[in-house]
Amino acid sequence: MRIREITLKPFRNFEDQRFVLDADRILISGANGIGKSNILEAISYLSIGKSVRGSRDQMAIPHGCEHFDVQAQCHDGESDHKLRIYYARSTGKKSFCDESPLPKVSDLVGVFISVHFAPEDVALVLRFPAERRRALDILISQASASYLHDLQQYNRVLAQRNRALRTANYGLGSEATAVEAWDAQFCSLGARIREQRLCALDQLSEPFREAYGRFSPPGELAELRYHGLLVSSEDQLAGLRTQLEAKREAERRQGHTLCGPHRDDLVFTLNEVAAHDFASEGQLKTTLIAWKIAEFEYLQARTGKKPVLLFDDLFSELDEERVDRLLDQMDDFGQILLTTPNQLDNAVRERFSEIRLAG
Repeated sequence: MRIREITLKPFRNFEDQRFVLDADRILISGANGIGKSNILEAISYLSIGKSVRGSRDQMAIPHGCEHFDVQAQCHDGESDHKLRIYYARSTGKKSFCDESPLPKVSDLVGVFISVHFAPEDVALVLRFPAERRRALDILISQASASYLHDLQQYNRVLAQRNRALRTANYGLGSEATAVEAWDAQFCSLGARIREQRLCALDQLSEPFREAYGRFSPPGELAELRYHGLLVSSEDQLAGLRTQLEAKREAERRQGHTLCGPHRDDLVFTLNEVAAHDFASEGQLKTTLIAWKIAEFEYLQARTGKKPVLLFDDLFSELDEERVDRLLDQMDDFGQILLTTPNQLDNAVRERFSEIRLAG
């Protein structure tokens, strides 16, 4: 995968700016607040159809404007593509591939794949279950259109089931049927989502352990765990049905669905203890970097293509030894875009083509 150029007209703090990205190693430098992270966010929009930061689309519209427009020339390893994401307050969001509008914005997902690292992910992704689920869902969706479809359908069914729980006096005659009418779809979709998540984690686990080992002291074992399943059940459909039955009374009282993939958790562990509960800041940073390397290897294995790596202010999160180890590994990757506010030493800078943003 390669991104050859990107045009922002406008996007966040850029009114009309074109960046040529025709090298394998690109360093985007400049003072804090000048928009380096916004360039990487715009590139991520082309991969997942939404903000990798989790922010609302309207937040990317510059002050005083009514829309944002991100256009790029990309290469998927076989052919060139022109990709575009356009969002207007009045008409919503649209996606385009080779100048043709796509039926759904999500149809863009998987055309151009990328892996994004940001310093704030250390706090968000590693400490909060919803963000860990989101990271896993984004990853699998880039490799599997069927997973993305199941996830979208599941969220619609979940919203309908929750609405029925809120409005029905659950457990009384036909009113109970309003909730139960959604159960079959809920369980079928939820079981498939769990199966695909577990399959993905099986493929991610070894690359994650190995990557963590390369950047950490001896004696630290990093693993991935999935919480939310019935321990005794290998049949995800039967397991989810059993969970649903067990939660019916509690759901009636609380008015929302209490089990399913939306309540499950991906947990990063260090020496069999949850990293978000006890790990130091350095251990959390290393955990996230190992996860991003595992993401890269997973996407490469699933798609046969090397995703573009988007590293936002990566080196400020690492000590000198870890920087050296990561630099030594860069030949294994494809295209890398890295942002930094700092003046890096010549040994680092000579590996990159530099784009310097001026204030």
